[in-house]
Formats: sequence, C-alpha cells, structure tokens
Amino acid sequence: MVRFTFSGKQKGARKMTNEQLAKIAEILGVSEDSISAMDDDVKKDMQTLLETISIKNDTDKKMLFDELDRLWQKGSVYIGLAEVAKSTGITIDTLRSLDYETQQSIVYEYMMDSSQMARFYDLTNKALAVVELDKVSKLVGVSLHDLRELPHSVQERVCGAYAMEYDPDSTNTELIDNIREMIAS
Repeated sequence: MVRFTFSGKQKGARKMTNEQLAKIAEILGVSEDSISAMDDDVKKDMQTLLETISIKNDTDKKMLFDELDRLWQKGSVYIGLAEVAKSTGITIDTLRSLDYETQQSIVYEYMMDSSQMARFYDLTNKALAVVELDKVSKLVGVSLHDLRELPHSVQERVCGAYAMEYDPDSTNTELIDNIREMIAS
C-alpha cells in the first residue's frame, strides 16, 4: 500500500471548499462538522489527497478512503489532545511531540476517566524519555521497531546517552559503541 505523508504546510494551499468538505465527509461516512472541527493541517492534507488521487478503479477508491480515514483518525486524536491539554495543563505542543501511539493512549484513557491526572503525566513523561529513539535508530543502524521491543528502561538509557553525548560535529564512534553495548545487554 502507498502511504502518503504531508506536512500540512503545502505551498499555495487553499482553504478547503464546501464541495471538497462535503466530498470528504461523504467518502468517510462522517458529518461535515467532524471534518470542519479538524486541525487546519489535517484538513489541508485531506484536501491535497482529494486533489491528488484520481479515482480510476476500486483500488484507487480504497486507497483514497484509507488515507482519508488515517488522517481523520489523526485529526480526531488531535481534538482529544486539545481537551487533555486544557484539563491537565500539559501543553498541546508537548502532547503533539509524542509518538502517535502514546497520543492515542492518552486520548483513550482520558475519554475513559478524565480524572486520572497522574496517569496522563506518567504516560507523557515515559514517552518524552524516549522521544529521540528514532534518532538513536539512525545513529546505530538498528531498526526503530527493534528498539521499541527493548525494555523501556533500556530505551530510556540509550536515549539519555544520546541526548547527553551526541555531537553533530563528530563521528560519535564511542557513543555508537556504548549504545550498542546497552542494547546487547
């Protein structure tokens, strides 16, 4: 399957028309209001998809639906994150910086019981402790998936080492060796 990624900041992006809004809502089977409530970047990405993918067959139709649905889910999570931010005092920028899986967990748990403030802070802090795992993956040549399979304490240690010792003007050979040793043990 082809996966589209957008920044939401396409050059010359126009505001979504009412016709586009209606078409996206129809494709997804949701209300136009649910699309209108989405973050502007998500709406721009949806608009770009609608303008980019030409429907020639059922495969194209399914691909458009799948990609729009993925963006709709992401937009729904962002709406939930805004509620969490208001309720907890955790900044929306911090919540948006977390990996998508953690964002989903926080929103889900908030919807189940919004009074569990300590849990939201715990989830956020755990995710922030390993936020640079993708950079570690690139540095040491180990897949992000494999690093995520490690115990969380090891993930935190390798991210901590990376944050403290990474030098953009160095080969980081010693750091790479240290991190690989942490991963192996």
